[in-house]
Amino acid sequence: MTLSPIAEDYLTAIYYLQTEHERAVGTAEISEDLGVTPPSVTSMLETLDEQGFVEYTPYEGVELSAEGESVVLRLVRNHRLLETFLVECLDYPWSEVHDEADRLEHHVSDEFVSRLEAFLGEPTTDPHGDPIPDSSLSIPTEGPFAPLTEYGPGETVVVEQVPHRDPDVREYLTRQGIGPGTRLSVEDAPPIDLVTVFPASGDASVPLPTHVARRLGVRAADGTSN
Repeated sequence: MTLSPIAEDYLTAIYYLQTEHERAVGTAEISEDLGVTPPSVTSMLETLDEQGFVEYTPYEGVELSAEGESVVLRLVRNHRLLETFLVECLDYPWSEVHDEADRLEHHVSDEFVSRLEAFLGEPTTDPHGDPIPDSSLSIPTEGPFAPLTEYGPGETVVVEQVPHRDPDVREYLTRQGIGPGTRLSVEDAPPIDLVTVFPASGDASVPLPTHVARRLGVRAADGTSN
C-alpha cells in the first residue's frame, strides 16, 4: 500500500514521540509536534488504524504496529543517509540538513538509497550522531553516549549526538557554536535550570537550559563513560 508523505509524517512523529516517552502517544502530542489540529490528527489516526499501520484507541493513545514501524525505519534510513550526503558532499551545515532531508526522504527509491549508502562508504551514524538503519532496517548499536546532564563541574566531554527535530534547539546550539565534535568543559551543573559549559573553540561560557543539555549525547574526553 502506498502512503502519502503526510501519512508518513504522522507515522514518523508517532515513532519519535513513542520512543521519547516510552508509551502510547496522545493526539494532543501529535497535534503539537506536526502543527495540525486535533480533529485532523484523529481522522488520520483512524485511517492509519484501518490500514494496519497503527493501533489507535480513542482517549488512550496510539502506537505503531509492526508494519508501521517498518515504514518509519525505511524513512529514517532514507533521511539519515540523505543528511549525511548533504553534509559530506554538498557542504551543508549539520543544523540545516534536517528540513532538506525531510522533503527528500519520501521520494527516493530503495535502489537509490542502497547506492547512496555504498557511495558514502556505508556510514553507521548521521551528522547528528544518530544511528543509520541498515538495509534490513536494523539499527546499529549506539555508542556509549550519556546526556550532558550526567557530567559535573570540572569534567570535559565531546558532543556526539545533538537534537535534530527541534528547529529552536538547533538554532540555539548553532549560535553558541555547539555541534557534533565540539569539546565542552562543564563549569556548573545545578540540579535545575541551567548547565554552564565552556566550548573549547569559544571565548565565553555558554548557559544551556537543562532540557537542552539532557538531549545532548556526549562522551568523556578521556574516553571513559559515565
